[in-house]
Amino acid sequence: MELNLIFSYRMVVLRLIQFRAGYNLPVHVAMEMGHFARHGLKLDVIFTPGSTYLMEALKAGHFEIGHAAADDLVADVEGKKVGASDPSELFLFMGIFTGLISLVGSPGNPDVDSLRGKSLAVDARRSGFVLVLEKKLRSIGFGPEDYNLVEVGGWESRYRALLEGKFAGTLLTPPYTGEALKAGCHLLARADELIPVYQATCGLARRSWARENADALARYIRAYVEATRWCFDPKNRKDCLDLLMKHNGIKRPSAGDTLDA
Repeated sequence: MELNLIFSYRMVVLRLIQFRAGYNLPVHVAMEMGHFARHGLKLDVIFTPGSTYLMEALKAGHFEIGHAAADDLVADVEGKKVGASDPSELFLFMGIFTGLISLVGSPGNPDVDSLRGKSLAVDARRSGFVLVLEKKLRSIGFGPEDYNLVEVGGWESRYRALLEGKFAGTLLTPPYTGEALKAGCHLLARADELIPVYQATCGLARRSWARENADALARYIRAYVEATRWCFDPKNRKDCLDLLMKHNGIKRPSAGDTLDA
């Protein structure tokens, strides 16, 4: 029956650009466990160095789908002039996760107040979860002059820069949060302490492409949802851990922490 379902579809190749992070587990599950194939899809996936690169590459048509922060899309839409003849071509078609973001300080910065006057690593100044970081800093009395935001790029780049002592703090997500804490960094604020209800990463696409390929986009969403449900089935835990280790370069204990997050 599954074979008949596969062959009833015209096979479509989709190019996906995303960040390297634990929350992309459903993508790798769908690729390696056959969910995409059952819906007639083949994915070519690359990891982006940062949100600016991802958004520009997606708008230029180098990729059909991108997984990025909802903030990135809002910044792109708000960056267009009202009434402009070329409004943003991108739209949000699917939510992916709503939390898993933590503020982490370097070994010499054990609390949020210790970040005052320091340089903080961010993906991009106008997007990439800067809203979350600045909301936390302003909530304890920081003004714009009390910190310096430096664009470094995605999760992996910021994690490495933090461990190298280049910055006092940054936002991280699993598995990088746990790996940083093991290296002596400090958890300054959990996701629910930053913004309790927040649409973090989502699926983006160009409107023109989606209009012409509505069926392929619907198949992508269905396959992703099926893979996500598969991840939550306890009997698939071992396979999930194996895939987290494979695609994030981490060991099994870290994979377990990431899956449980």
